[in-house]
Amino acid sequence: MWQPGSDRVGTWEEANQGVGVPEPGQSSVRKGGTPPYQPWAAKKVLEAYNRRNIDDPVARCIPELDLGGGALYPNQFVQTPNLIVILIESRHIFRLIPLNEKHPDDMDPSYLGDSVGHWEGDTLVVDVTGFKERLVGSKISTDALHIVERFTRVDYNAIEYEARVEDPKALTKPYTITSKYMLRPGTRLQEYVCENNQDPTHFEELDKKGLVSR
Repeated sequence: MWQPGSDRVGTWEEANQGVGVPEPGQSSVRKGGTPPYQPWAAKKVLEAYNRRNIDDPVARCIPELDLGGGALYPNQFVQTPNLIVILIESRHIFRLIPLNEKHPDDMDPSYLGDSVGHWEGDTLVVDVTGFKERLVGSKISTDALHIVERFTRVDYNAIEYEARVEDPKALTKPYTITSKYMLRPGTRLQEYVCENNQDPTHFEELDKKGLVSR
């Protein structure tokens, strides 16, 4: 698996989440720090943080591109010679990454954007654009968001990940995130349900009564 022309399936998870092979329970491998937001975007992020137990886009299953794999939930990579599919347990997200193709001229903006990939040696490079503006939650972005991801399988158990993120409408400069996926042999994706979380008014009432904590 994880070579140009391969046709395989494997389940992976961001390293050091208490599971995986071989480094369970260690410190986080994701690096990159706080995005360099412009003042207006930083204000939006703070407002969202203060409402995180009342109206959380993640809890309501709004899709997002969680760079680096995301904590706790595994990803399954399905690889064919012409297409990479990434199945993500959290919110049942799926990504289709056609290889050696261009972005369509008429693509509709979406939460996950449009992905196309190609191989540079044994590194999968994925270009992602065509995002829908996102002005709620802890990750603010605009329709100018552009991401280039690099997946490199450095040994049997590990894929090193890097993403360069640019959004000239929301960020003061581009920034880079790095992480690592670890192989999870025998793991199957499980059902994920968040339909019951889609009631912000209910959570706001609970917050007023002191029944949710920040």
